[in-house]
Amino acid sequence: MQPKRKSAKSNDTLDTRGRKRTRDASVDIKTEDKQNEPAFRLAMPKTLKGLLIDDWESINKAHQVVKLPSTMTVTDILNRYLKNRKSHDEMVEQTIQGLKLYFNHSLNTMLLYRSERKQYDNIHGSYPDKELTDIYGLEHFLRLFGKVRWLMSRAQPLFFF
Repeated sequence: MQPKRKSAKSNDTLDTRGRKRTRDASVDIKTEDKQNEPAFRLAMPKTLKGLLIDDWESINKAHQVVKLPSTMTVTDILNRYLKNRKSHDEMVEQTIQGLKLYFNHSLNTMLLYRSERKQYDNIHGSYPDKELTDIYGLEHFLRLFGKVRWLMSRAQPLFFF
């Protein structure tokens, strides 16, 4: 048991054990939420969300894997997008290059399900000189968009001087 202490203001004894200063948690939560929230929002149509769910179920429940190399690769999808755009500015091309870079670097660590790892090792060994965007297709590309908000919230800003 903790000894009772005398207050400096009065002769009464006070038990100070277990007393903590209260803090306004609502202010901290709001501040933390704003700091963790990405600066942008990416809306994904319900049809694409449905494709992601179907993809997850076929791999994790039915134990199937996507046939690789894909007939329509990530590079094909992005090139088709560029071709159908009315204007070609540098920002769009940089964004496409950034998406390819994110995909190539995050596929093995973030976008593959555990049951796809062996297939990745085999396909990567069969095509060592190919970019992953030239092997994988829509299913894996959609997974990137499912994680792009999280990735962007942790990305370091680039400054060019």
